[in-house]
Amino acid sequence: MSMLFAAMIGWCGTRWPGWWWRWPHPPIPDPEPWWRDIFGGIIGAVGGAGAVVIFAPMLAEATLMETAATAFFGGVFLGSLGHTLMGAAKD
Repeated sequence: MSMLFAAMIGWCGTRWPGWWWRWPHPPIPDPEPWWRDIFGGIIGAVGGAGAVVIFAPMLAEATLMETAATAFFGGVFLGSLGHTLMGAAKD
């Protein structure tokens, strides 16, 4: 159950940075293929679960919030890396 939670939180980290707090919102770009969003989300979910597994010794007595933060930033890292590599491959 905790890996499912970590994957869910990792998926939430894939739209980082700043897509939800910018005001006024920038114009909506042309949509990318739908599989890019799914691919980025799956990579983020794997990153979230992977971060919780990697940092498990330090998270032995962690609260739910600490585990969620670890999963979120693991998803941010791997999701950003995946989007960067997809962007580099597109150029």
